[in-house]
Amino acid sequence: MLYTNTSAMKAMLCLVATLALTTACSDDDEASEDTVNPREGYITGKVVDTQGNPIAGAEVVIDNTMFYNNNIIVQTNAGGIYEAALPTVGTYAVSASIQRTLNDKTYTLDLASDMTDVLSNEGGVVNFEWRLTGKKQEEMTGYFGASVSVNGAIGSEIYDPENIIFTLEPVGELIDGSEGKTLTMRTGEPYSAEYGSLVDIPLGRYIMTASYERDGKMISLKIRNMFDASSVYSTRFQLNFEPETMAGDNMAIIEYLE
Repeated sequence: MLYTNTSAMKAMLCLVATLALTTACSDDDEASEDTVNPREGYITGKVVDTQGNPIAGAEVVIDNTMFYNNNIIVQTNAGGIYEAALPTVGTYAVSASIQRTLNDKTYTLDLASDMTDVLSNEGGVVNFEWRLTGKKQEEMTGYFGASVSVNGAIGSEIYDPENIIFTLEPVGELIDGSEGKTLTMRTGEPYSAEYGSLVDIPLGRYIMTASYERDGKMISLKIRNMFDASSVYSTRFQLNFEPETMAGDNMAIIEYLE
């Protein structure tokens, strides 16, 4: 006759079950931290920086396109993941942004999406990436980089500003912590969308100089900051971008004079 130690067997079964449950919970927690897990009725995705690393605390706005001022706002976790349950009615557009501080100024930066289509309430996956430059998607206007509005001072005799050559030498790191490069730029041609503007500049601080050809010679122009009434003209101008202006965000407005 076979005898079984019932108490020992129960204890062993409980131990095995406990270990299996603990492992399962650990795997789920790890997956939810840094892995996108699509679920029906949810919008989820991952947000990464310019180096592909996850961004925590990015703000994701899920806007109901059928009903005015009806949206869901969530933030990404430590793994750069966000998730939101959707109501049963509506279609949704998803956007994301982050805030970063540089030289004591805090900038709001739009992020690039890998999907521009409107989603139904069945949900889906929308991922975002921080880009320093590049044209924004169709539903957004402008560029991911900063911009400079270029204006001639009263008394200036330069009537073709598109022929001014601007040089921007970075001072310190860019807003994402990377090393910048010296840029040589011109404004857009007349009748173009970028006429009178330098666009898509990696956001940072720069020393700006400007030169213009006259009578076969290159002359250096003087520049000042139009946001600052006390700003004086200088041939070596420190360019900083303002987070918010009446003309737009993350931009500068300068004035040149011979």
